[in-house]
Amino acid sequence: MAYIVNKSSDSFLYRRVIRIVPLYYAMTFLTTGLYLAKPSWFRNVVLTPEALTKSLLFIPYHIKNSGPILTLGWTLNYEMFFYVSIALFITIFGDKKGMIACLAGLSLFVLISSFVSWESYVLRIWGSSMIMEFVAGGILYYLWNHRLRTAGQSFKNALVWVGFAALIFLMYAEYVYGLSSHRSLLFGIPAFLVACGFLMLENHINIKNKFHSTLVLLGDSSYAMYLVHPFVIYAFLRLVYVRIGLHGPVFDFLGLVFSMVLVCLVSIILHRWFEKPLISLLKSMLDKRFDSRKALIKN
Repeated sequence: MAYIVNKSSDSFLYRRVIRIVPLYYAMTFLTTGLYLAKPSWFRNVVLTPEALTKSLLFIPYHIKNSGPILTLGWTLNYEMFFYVSIALFITIFGDKKGMIACLAGLSLFVLISSFVSWESYVLRIWGSSMIMEFVAGGILYYLWNHRLRTAGQSFKNALVWVGFAALIFLMYAEYVYGLSSHRSLLFGIPAFLVACGFLMLENHINIKNKFHSTLVLLGDSSYAMYLVHPFVIYAFLRLVYVRIGLHGPVFDFLGLVFSMVLVCLVSIILHRWFEKPLISLLKSMLDKRFDSRKALIKN
């Protein structure tokens, strides 16, 4: 987001909404329809008008151990809060100063929240230490833009190895600690280092290389992958894996590999033939209206 704002903050919030909302709404309504048809498939979904409204508006809520109707939407609640915060700060302070002010303001809010017991569930969520992982992403951009991008190759190689070690640690921490109260330390810092390591590899990407282009395509499909992977994995386990009746470490591993491949394929299909066309359609319908209104306000 810091990179996007530095490149162009024009219509920032509008562009982010167009990017995030269509597929999220589609998967939320799919979940709603499946729940109405087969409620036994969903253990942690509570469907009420309030739940549906807050889910669609990215407002955090907690009803009988249930969060958003599409459970994965809990991360998008943080994401949208971050986007709105950026839009607010760049409106007040301008483009580049606004992004820095946003990172500082969010850090201050998290610090205050660590000493204050908010009665509001929404404020408790927005003030959690998880927000610092978004701040860390912004800090990484400025480090990359002003220092790391022009660093020597040996230093960049060292950061790649540090990132690889951090990735191994992330898997270890997930296995040993699970969802720990020290999330920002156990997962946030290693994730920062992983992202840093991948940044050091960016100049080595050759889009003409089929392997590289496939990885880029998977990256482009990552949002669809995030939202759809529970559906694909659950369907595979229930409809295929359980019915085959093969058990043991080898078959479990093969099932894991096959389900991952299936998730990747479905995500690419969803991205290329649903997400991209839908976003293009919405942009073609809304861009002119949005730009004309913006021009009218400026005049």
